Amino acid sequence: MNPKASLQAIDALEKSKGWTVMRKVMEEEIVSSAMAIAESPTMSLDEINFRRGSIFAAKALLDLPQKLRSKYHAEIAIGKDDTGTINDT
Repeated sequence: MNPKASLQAIDALEKSKGWTVMRKVMEEEIVSSAMAIAESPTMSLDEINFRRGSIFAAKALLDLPQKLRSKYHAEIAIGKDDTGTINDT
């Protein structure tokens, strides 16, 4: 898939109802993990680190479309095609 088509697919994903549902669920999970850390004075360090990791991963997933959008805009600007070569035309 070339960068323009990939960018269009990312745009379509973010406008979809499925992405809206997934974003809402992931945001709720982030809050839930953070609250579990805050409300449990006896939580082990391993459990705290696990929850911190899950928060980090969920946030990274939610930020992924924007990161990909930036990547594809850059590839379009320099004229890369889907083979990774630069087009001079």
